[in-house]
Amino acid sequence: MDVINPHSIILKPSINGGFFGSEEWILEATKRKIKWSISSSLESNIGINAIAQWAFIMQKKYKEFNVHGLSTGFLYVNNWISPLEIKGGFIWYNPSIKWKIKMLFNK
Repeated sequence: MDVINPHSIILKPSINGGFFGSEEWILEATKRKIKWSISSSLESNIGINAIAQWAFIMQKKYKEFNVHGLSTGFLYVNNWISPLEIKGGFIWYNPSIKWKIKMLFNK
């Protein structure tokens, strides 16, 4: 980051060393006043669920950042049905819908 000095960075936990590794990037970016965003682009609903929960925790710790890609699970034709819904640009948990992941165990 010191050499390139980017205006912002995009963090995808599955590429940046998981949640722990991504938070290390956040700490380093914050030290340098570099903006950062969290992305869950091209994750399944299971990955989006985990990243959405982690992004919520990061929001409480760091306040200002962006999130994008939280609805991209709909791109998959074989994605698992999940209780996640997109409403008004926000991700919501609908307790009346259950995760349907039996297909994982029936193969």
